[in-house]
Amino acid sequence: PEPKEEAKKEEEPAKKEEAEAEEEPEPVEEGSKESNSNKPESLGFGFINFVIPEAAVAAVKEMHDKEYTVTEEGKTITKKLYVGRAQKKAEREKEIRAKCKSEKMKRMAEYQGVNLYVKNLDHTVNDYALKEEFSAMGTITSVKVMRHPKTGISKGFGFVCFSFPEDAARAVNEMNGKIISGKPIFVALAQRKDARSEQ
Repeated sequence: PEPKEEAKKEEEPAKKEEAEAEEEPEPVEEGSKESNSNKPESLGFGFINFVIPEAAVAAVKEMHDKEYTVTEEGKTITKKLYVGRAQKKAEREKEIRAKCKSEKMKRMAEYQGVNLYVKNLDHTVNDYALKEEFSAMGTITSVKVMRHPKTGISKGFGFVCFSFPEDAARAVNEMNGKIISGKPIFVALAQRKDARSEQ
């Protein structure tokens, strides 16, 4: 009887070891979803504070627009670094507004003398019809009849842009007052809203 009890005691630790082995979690390989799930996701930006201001200026000059490669969704792509002086939100927004205004003014300058404002259009006149009416005046780069965003109904005015100022001037002279779809249209050089209000 005594040897049997000893055999039982030997079996019990063996079973306990087997159970512990079964409970042990399997190691997670690097790069798997489980290993990366606990890592914080990058927001795509960061800050570096230099002791010497000149070093910060040199870093901006050296590192801004520097190209680097990353792998995203299995594809290797090239990106450019943006490096600049850290700004407060209000300062950054002011700079963005000034940049947008500058670009808007630049676009307006490009279209100065070639973009025409056309109003009193019948609601049946679309972009194609308006282009057909003005095409005899010269080379047209774009035509747009303005419409209500929700209904799609014409607002009764639009814009015709020519390649050359001479063609635009001719269109003003010859097309202003012309009857299109039963209505006399008004044609003039397009102006900024603030410029129109000054007149």
